[in-house]
Amino acid sequence: MSEARSPAEARFEAKRRRIGQVVAPIAFVVMLAAPIGLSPPAHAMAAITTLTVLLWITEAIPLAAAALLAPCLAVVMGVTSAADAFGPIASPLIFLFMGGFMLALALSEQGLDRRAALWLLGRRWIAGSPARASAGVAVATFFASMWISNTATTAMMIPVVLGLCRTIREAAPPEDQHRFDRHAEGMLLSLCYAASLGGTATPVGTAPNVIALDLLERQAGVRIDFFQWMSFALPTGLVTLAVVLLYAWWRFPSPVRRLERLTETVEAELALLGPLSRGERRVAGIFLLAVLGWLTPSLLKLSLGPAHPWTAWAAGGLDEGVVALLAGILLCLTPNGRGEGKPLLGWDRAMQLDWGTLLLLGGGLSLGKLMFDTGLAKAVGTGVIAAAGPLASSPLGLLGCSAFLVLYLTEITSNVATTSMMVPVLLAIAQAGGNDPVPTTLCVTMAASYAFMLPVSTPPNAIAYGTGAIRIGSMLRFGFVLDLVGFIIIFACGALLIPHLSFG
Repeated sequence: MSEARSPAEARFEAKRRRIGQVVAPIAFVVMLAAPIGLSPPAHAMAAITTLTVLLWITEAIPLAAAALLAPCLAVVMGVTSAADAFGPIASPLIFLFMGGFMLALALSEQGLDRRAALWLLGRRWIAGSPARASAGVAVATFFASMWISNTATTAMMIPVVLGLCRTIREAAPPEDQHRFDRHAEGMLLSLCYAASLGGTATPVGTAPNVIALDLLERQAGVRIDFFQWMSFALPTGLVTLAVVLLYAWWRFPSPVRRLERLTETVEAELALLGPLSRGERRVAGIFLLAVLGWLTPSLLKLSLGPAHPWTAWAAGGLDEGVVALLAGILLCLTPNGRGEGKPLLGWDRAMQLDWGTLLLLGGGLSLGKLMFDTGLAKAVGTGVIAAAGPLASSPLGLLGCSAFLVLYLTEITSNVATTSMMVPVLLAIAQAGGNDPVPTTLCVTMAASYAFMLPVSTPPNAIAYGTGAIRIGSMLRFGFVLDLVGFIIIFACGALLIPHLSFG
C-alpha cells in the first residue's frame, strides 16, 4: 500500500530529520555533562535514552537503527555487558512477532485474508461504508484481545485489515485512492489501539494485569476477583475505545460515506473466489491451532484454577512465542494441496517478513530493561512523585500523578517492566501515606497499557507500524492526543467507579 505524502509533508519530514541529526547528539552530550545526581550507569542511560527517543521522534536515522544504537552505546559506555544488552532481542516476544508475521504471510499467500475481508465487507450492517468497516474491525479486535494476548490478536487481525484496505481501495474511484490510503492509516491505528485497550479489560488480557493483582495480594492483602476487575476495567476500556473510534473518524475520514460499487464488487469477488481451497482450509486450521494454543493457558486457569498441574504446564509450555513459532514452522512443512509439492508458506517467502520491525522491538525491549536495571526508571518515578509534593499526598493526587507518570514512562519501556518496577514503589508510597493502595494500583496498571505514541510503546503498535502503511508522524500526533484523553478517562473512572466497588 502506498503512503500518500503531499510535497509539503515531504519537505516537513526532511526538515525534521535534519533537525534530529543535529539536536539528538547535542542533547546526548548535554545530558552526559549535566549534574543530575544519578549513579554513573543510570546517568549514562539517561543520556542514551534521550538520544534514542529524539532519534525515534525525528526519524533522523531508521527507527530500527536507532533502537539498536541504544544497547551498543550501553556496552561501549560500560553500563552493561554485551550479553545483557542484546539478550532482550532474543526475548520470546520477538519470536511471537516472527510467528505472527509468518501466519500473516501464509494467510495472504493462500488468499484467506482477502476472503475474510470480502466476507466482512459483505455484511449487511457494513452497507458499503468504509467507516463502519473500520469500526467493526476495531470492536472485534477489542473483544478478542480481552481473552487472547493483544500481540497475538493484532497479528491475527492485521491480514484481515490489510485485505479490507486493498478491497476498499480497489473499489474506490481513481481520484480518491490516495485519500483511502489515509483512511487505511486510521483503520490500522484503531486496530492496534483497540488491541491494547481490550487487553486491559480482563485480568488475563495482558501481563501487567496479572502482575498488579499478584502484588496487591502479596503486599496489601487485597484479593481482586475476575468480576471486580472487569467492573472497573471494562467500562474504562470501552469509553476509551469510543474516543479512539470517534477521533479516528474525525482525523482519518473516509472520502465518501458509502461506496456504491462496494457491495456489488464484494459479491462479484466472492463469487469468483469460489469455495475454500485446500490451501485456505489448511492455513485456517493452523491459524486456529495457534489461537487455541494462545487461549489454552487462560482457559485452563479459569476452569481448573492456577494451582492445577495442567495449568502450570500450559503457563510455561505454551508460551505465546513458542506457539506462534511452531505454527510458523508448520506452515513451512504443510503442503498447499495443489499437487505442486510446495508448502503453504515457502521458506523464501517466510524470510520476507519485516526484520526491521523485529529489530526495532528488540532494541526497545533492551532499552527498557537497561532503564530498570540501572535504576533510572525508579529514580524518574520517585523524583516525579517527590516533585509533585503535597499534590501526591492526597489519594486522588497520588492516583493522578502515578497514572500520568506510568502512562508516559511506558511509551519507551515495556509495560511489563514498568508495572513490575513502578507498582511496588507506588503501592508502598500509598500505604506509607495512609492511602488505599487499590485505586492507585488499578489505575497505574491500566495506564501501563495506554501507550499510543511510538512503534516501540507496545507490540500492537509495532506490528501495525510494520505494515508500512503508517507514518511515524501520524502515530505521534494521534497517540499524543489519545495519551492525554486516556489519562483523563483513567483518572475519572478511577475517581468515580472505584469508590463504589468493594475490594478485599
